[in-house]
Amino acid sequence: MMPWLSLVAVVAVVFVAWSLFRHFGSNRIDALNEKRRPTSRLVGRGVLVDGNRHVEVALAVTHSTLFYENSGMEASIDLQWVREIEYDSELVTGSVPADGRVLRIRTQSQTFEFVIPKDFIARWHLMLPPRRVVTAAAAPVLEPQVAAAT
Repeated sequence: MMPWLSLVAVVAVVFVAWSLFRHFGSNRIDALNEKRRPTSRLVGRGVLVDGNRHVEVALAVTHSTLFYENSGMEASIDLQWVREIEYDSELVTGSVPADGRVLRIRTQSQTFEFVIPKDFIARWHLMLPPRRVVTAAAAPVLEPQVAAAT
């Protein structure tokens, strides 16, 4: 009987610890958003998608930088290096997020995907409008027409 009670006690402690971690993790994202709010054009929550990892992050955009951070990381993307910004309904892997839309940002060497809640997509769309930078290599080459001599 004692081993069963010990097992139930361990399961209960793990459940309470997990619940507290999730609750305080949510509060940490809110605290990071409040820290960035005075200097940012827009702040919000999102999920950074990195392959099969989904990491909840605080997102903030200023005139020159997109910040994404949580208690375990602090990162940013300098907007001057962004080649493309697009909004999509599915991830690069083909899966569809259950509760949001995808903000995809491409730089010269990397693609970042964030799942943004559906009710905040319009705001993000205003602050980071979709764009595609056309490079010289991608631009069509127009050859001059030469008139035939007669």
